[in-house]
Amino acid sequence: MMAKQLIGALLLTSAWFLSMVGGRIEGYFFPVTEIGVIETHEAVGETWTRIWGRSRRLRHCSFDHLSWYLGRGAENSRADLIFEEGTKLRGDGHFGFGPWLVQLTPAQLFERSYAVVYHRCHPLWLTETRFYG
Repeated sequence: MMAKQLIGALLLTSAWFLSMVGGRIEGYFFPVTEIGVIETHEAVGETWTRIWGRSRRLRHCSFDHLSWYLGRGAENSRADLIFEEGTKLRGDGHFGFGPWLVQLTPAQLFERSYAVVYHRCHPLWLTETRFYG
């Protein structure tokens, strides 16, 4: 009986662990998009930057959301992001993006920020792909 409980506990722990880090692992080894390139930017007020750029979709998954962060590693803060271009369905391959409005100065954007895009590729977790930085 103890063996069944131990196996059950190990399975539950493994499932929990995969649900927590599975999306990062999948996105690292099987990214949904390439790293984006910001081609044009303009400062908007004192704390916002409008950007345009390009990337390439590598896998067919449903977009969930994109988060932009100031900082690196565990020490970061999420920046507000507004998609001024409106809602779009993007096909596979190369695509342009923007205008997007990010609540960071140009210096913060280019020197200390990164973005992660989240896609639903299957029902187990959201796949996390580094999009910028």
